[in-house]
Amino acid sequence: MAGFQVTGDSTAFGMNLRPMPQLTGNRLPLWLAVGHFILRAPGRLGRTSLPAFLDRLAVQPRRGTEVAMVHRLCRRWLLLPGLHRWDTCYLRSLVLFRFVDPRGGDLSLHFGVDEPREGQRLRGHAWVCLRGEPLNPPPTMGEGRLREIYRYSILTGGSSASGAKFVADMICSSDAARGPLPPSAA
Repeated sequence: MAGFQVTGDSTAFGMNLRPMPQLTGNRLPLWLAVGHFILRAPGRLGRTSLPAFLDRLAVQPRRGTEVAMVHRLCRRWLLLPGLHRWDTCYLRSLVLFRFVDPRGGDLSLHFGVDEPREGQRLRGHAWVCLRGEPLNPPPTMGEGRLREIYRYSILTGGSSASGAKFVADMICSSDAARGPLPPSAA
């Protein structure tokens, strides 16, 4: 029953089938490109350094893509069975960084950690800023405990080699950072 979804109403055979909204026009190629990126990015990142990976992303064409559109398309992919486990701030931020059009402004990808409170473990975060304004800020950004450990800008590149290694380890573990903070974040 491709293209249909089951609703909670009961009709013949206990199901009410209605067509799912289809992606048409200029959104379909972008949806496919976002999905391709989501499926391939973890493997590509595992085979290269984070700065080299981000260098390649920074020069990719963006074709006037709006933030809200990229959010929606990414969410559609990450709700699919089997992909939900990849729904992390790291991957969502990489998708935003890859596809959002900065329209001449600075688009930057940030990675940071929360200073742990007693009894808590270290938690990592990723977010994207456009012209200095966060597009997807972590929930703890306003608490003052968030410490940026690495930043990559499409205009100026990466901020530190030690931070990049630490971030790559955080992304690969898909969890809180393990081990001591790099010197630039302490």
